Amino acid sequence: MRPSAPLDLVAPYCDIKERLRLVPAAARVRGLYFRSLVSSLKQAGKLAEYRALFPDDDWSAMELYPLSSYLLRVACAGAVFASPERVHSGMHELLRGNATAFADSLLGKTMLRLLSRDPVRLTEQALAARRLTHVYGHWEIVRHGPRCIEMRYHEEYVWLESAVAGAARGTFEACGLSPQLETQLKDRFNGSTLVRW
Repeated sequence: MRPSAPLDLVAPYCDIKERLRLVPAAARVRGLYFRSLVSSLKQAGKLAEYRALFPDDDWSAMELYPLSSYLLRVACAGAVFASPERVHSGMHELLRGNATAFADSLLGKTMLRLLSRDPVRLTEQALAARRLTHVYGHWEIVRHGPRCIEMRYHEEYVWLESAVAGAARGTFEACGLSPQLETQLKDRFNGSTLVRW
């Protein structure tokens, strides 16, 4: 498969080319996010299609890698999971599944037990983890009541309305809740998600 094949797969259906041009060269993300994509696609029986696009990938979980590499892979994973035309739906479902799969892991079950399945505390913990796994952008939580929070995103290059919203949905579902999400974009890299449950 030629090197441009992954980009060619998703470029007609999302703004990947523009994002790759705009993402700062210094932006980094830990390899565990690449590995979770592979794990989710394997579980869905779609790993062979993804490996055909990225046959030489081998990510160390704790090492930092260029965010641009992750953006291309998360878009392609979404396209493989759903279809290229439904890339945003695929990214949403994959990242939603990653959050619930983590909650089902031994570490996830321990965290949920320690945090009493409190969605605000779990979200705060996820925010703290993000600071250790991402070297770019900034997220913050604003409380709007006992059952409503807003996550504000600053310089987030992953798709807020699909991928990031999917991870938020999965996090709340891991607490046994059915959240209502509303994502508002200031521009494609800045905005917020209001979560009610």
